[in-house]
Formats: sequence, C-alpha cells, structure tokens
Amino acid sequence: MAKILGKHRSTVQRWLADYRETGIGTMLEFGISPGRTRVIPNWAVESLKKQLEQPEIGFAGYKEIQNWLGSVLGIEAEYATVHYLVRYQLKAKLKVPRPRNRKQDTQKLEAFKKTLAMTYN
Repeated sequence: MAKILGKHRSTVQRWLADYRETGIGTMLEFGISPGRTRVIPNWAVESLKKQLEQPEIGFAGYKEIQNWLGSVLGIEAEYATVHYLVRYQLKAKLKVPRPRNRKQDTQKLEAFKKTLAMTYN
C-alpha cells in the first residue's frame, strides 16, 4: 500500500493507527499548525514601520536596520530576516535623504517652489 500511495511505510502505519484510535472523522479534518514563533514580534514590526515612514529619518541599509533593532528594541535578527521583513512584507524601500548644499539659501528655495507650483497649476 505504501508503494502505491508513494509514502513511507511508517506514514501508512501511523495513518492506520490514527484511524483505529479516532475514526475517519478526525482523519479528514484539517489541522492548523501553530508554527514557529516569530523572531521579530508584531510590536517591533509596528515600531519599525513607524520608523520607516518618517521622511527625515532614513536607514542607509538593512544592516543599519538590523543594528537599530538590536540596540533600540533589543531584538537580535539575522540579516536575511530583516531584509525579507522590510522589503517583501512591509514593502518598504530604504530612503536615504539626498545631500544638500550647506550654502543653499532656504528662502530662495521656498520662493522657487512657489513659483514652480504656480507655473504648473
């Protein structure tokens, strides 16, 4: 029977033992695995999400996020875990502020932005 089903003989034996003990009803139920506990808990993910949404604060790389998690929140996570969380689950891209010239006049910059907005409106 194990060869026909393409399963190991011990698996088929376990199925038969379960059938004898509990019957067909419980064997047809889908069990939900509790899964492994997350390395980065939900409260830490929310804190990281808030940190990523702030435009003036940017992370230069995933290693910097990993260090921030360790120093600020006390969570040690591997680089791959941090990268997967930030890039694929939170769908965030790292934002590094563009460099600005120290000699730039802020009043002239604001005036330019206003005239530019009036030009295109």
